Amino acid sequence: MTDPNNLRQTLRDRLATAADEKCREKAERLTSGAKCLGVTVPQIRATAKELKKEWSELDFETICQVADLCFENECREEILCAIFLLALHKKRLNEIKWDRINRWTLHLDNWETCDQLSSNILTPILLNNTNPFMPLEQMALSANKWERRLSAATAANLNHGGRTYPTETFRICQQLLTDKEPMVNKAVDWALREICQKPPEEVTSLLKQNKNTALEKRLESYLAKRK
Repeated sequence: MTDPNNLRQTLRDRLATAADEKCREKAERLTSGAKCLGVTVPQIRATAKELKKEWSELDFETICQVADLCFENECREEILCAIFLLALHKKRLNEIKWDRINRWTLHLDNWETCDQLSSNILTPILLNNTNPFMPLEQMALSANKWERRLSAATAANLNHGGRTYPTETFRICQQLLTDKEPMVNKAVDWALREICQKPPEEVTSLLKQNKNTALEKRLESYLAKRK
C-alpha cells in the first residue's frame, strides 16, 4: 500500500505551487491567524479533483489516512483539500467512523475548515443516519468551541435542499443560545435563520412549546425580516 505520509507530502507540494503571499495574508486575516499556505478555495478544489484522478487506484481507507495526516498538520489548505478530496467519494463517506471525525475536530482552529467539514462531510453522513441530530446534541456540549460551532453549522446545513428539521434544529440552538464564543453564536444565528425559512406557524408552535425569552426575541427578529 502506498505510504500515506508520501501522499500527504504530494498533496502539500501540489498546493504549494499555487500559493500566493497576498492570498496567504488575506486567509490569515479571515481565519484569525490559522496556519496558511495562501491558496484560494477554487484552486484547492481543482487540486483535489486532480488528485482524485491520479489516485484512482487507491483504496478509500488510504485516502482517509491522508486526511488524518492533513488534519494533524493543521494547515488550512491541506485540511480543505483533504475535505474536498473525501467529498468527491460521496458514496463512500458513510465508511468514515465517528471516532475518526472526533479526531479531526480536535485540529479545527478556524470557521472555514469547520464549516467545510460540516457541509462536505458531516451533513452527507448524517443524512443517512436514522437520528441525524443525536451526534450534534452531544457535540453541542463539548468544551471545544469549534465542535460546538460544528454542531450548529451542521444543524443549519441539514435544513438545506428542501429538507426541514425545525424541532431538532431548535433543540440544538437552545443548547448553545448562551454560548459566550462569537464563532458559536454566529453559527447559532445561521441555524435560526434556516428555521425561519420554514412556515411561520411552525416557528410559532415551537416557541409556544419551548418558553425561552432570548430565543423568542432572536427568532421574532428573523421572522419580521421575512415580512
